[in-house]
Amino acid sequence: MTGQERLAELGLNAVKASYYLELPVEIIASACAEEEPPVWLDICLTAMEDEAEEDDDAFTYLQVGADFQGTSWSEVTARQAVPIIIEYAQRGEIMTYADLDRELRARDPERKNAGTLPKYARPLGLIGAVIDQIRSEARLKDGAVSREYDQIPPLEVIVTRGKTGMPGTGADGFLVSYLTAMGEKNVEDRLHFERKALYEKAQKSVMAYDKWGLLLSLSKK
Repeated sequence: MTGQERLAELGLNAVKASYYLELPVEIIASACAEEEPPVWLDICLTAMEDEAEEDDDAFTYLQVGADFQGTSWSEVTARQAVPIIIEYAQRGEIMTYADLDRELRARDPERKNAGTLPKYARPLGLIGAVIDQIRSEARLKDGAVSREYDQIPPLEVIVTRGKTGMPGTGADGFLVSYLTAMGEKNVEDRLHFERKALYEKAQKSVMAYDKWGLLLSLSKK
């Protein structure tokens, strides 16, 4: 049985396994395609199978959108922030952490003070992780997401820090992931010299994008 078939029996694929094993999806997909899994993959899959046998819900958290489906402040805030940020994107506007805080409060008068505005970096990171997963799934042959989402951009990059006018450094990984998927070369290295230009490119992509339906539906769960 191939690694791909064994993952399928667990209800997983290479993208979900990459989150669990913390390995690049390309490495896992390549190994899973072999007729006989490499030793390292066989060991990993056996451990995963044992875990699934002990707990039927062992891998539930790996489902698309699971990163912000919990009840913590960050997860709830991430879900509530999605439609707000999309509205700004559709109007072609950049927003700040302060804008996001104000909009969230306006829609929920009972919302408690967030404290320091940089606290919003965590929910924005959760949004970025979900978008990354959507894009990765959409680019897989056996992915759980329609191919139409294979170019979904990192929505969170239009939310900037007031003092710098740029997203926080926590968004860098999502920027690199997106631009690399879009064919840009050496993005991580170029960030040191072209940070503003690269972010502006991604921000323009966000504002031009119009297929936010899946992300919106996940944010309402």
